Amino acid sequence: MLEEIDLLYHEATFTDDKVENAIKTKHSTAKQAAMIAKEAKVEKLLIGHFSSRYHDLNVLLQEARTVFFNTQLALEGTTFSIELRRVS
Repeated sequence: MLEEIDLLYHEATFTDDKVENAIKTKHSTAKQAAMIAKEAKVEKLLIGHFSSRYHDLNVLLQEARTVFFNTQLALEGTTFSIELRRVS
């Protein structure tokens, strides 16, 4: 089980209005990815593996952020920094 991790990458192929497509194709919605991040108490969520039907990926980002604000799009060529936490 995921819990209290620094960074979670999760595919978010569809928006929630296409949840049936997600189920049929064994993918997730942006909202589902955000719910997992929230339940797992992660620090940051990166979503990717978007359906080509979305020309504006901000719709996926905004959907995820309604559930888990600290979400970013995993776009090709983008670099992300992770601050390591000390575990006692």
